[in-house]
Amino acid sequence: MSVPDQVVFDAEPLVAHADGEPGSEIVETYLDAVAAEDTTGYASYVNLAEIRYILARKYDRDTADEYLEWLTDLGIKTVDVGDTWTDASEYTLSYNPALGDSFALATAKHVDGTLLIGGDDDYDDVTDVPIDRFRDGSA
Repeated sequence: MSVPDQVVFDAEPLVAHADGEPGSEIVETYLDAVAAEDTTGYASYVNLAEIRYILARKYDRDTADEYLEWLTDLGIKTVDVGDTWTDASEYTLSYNPALGDSFALATAKHVDGTLLIGGDDDYDDVTDVPIDRFRDGSA
């Protein structure tokens, strides 16, 4: 498997990684490439908010914050919503994905990166952003 030079992480892959869900070993490969500085990793603040509340609900706020801090220390760069909100709204108008998915798409477009996603079908019709799936279907 080849990891792209620039990858944007949607919330689902990172939550799957944090929980050790099916496919998390593939996400680990992408994260290892970021840590080794072979690829640049990005995430939207919107997607980080999703990760935080999902992990905080399942575990607690401290655990969620520790995971997000670990991602930052690993080298994941954050992309401000001010840089992507217009494109995110266009993706919502064109394809009607969840808002977080729209921001993930807009972030990938903004940094000219490949978006790493899970198995949902929100992205099936998108053709202007390269997309990699770490698994088919949900956990």
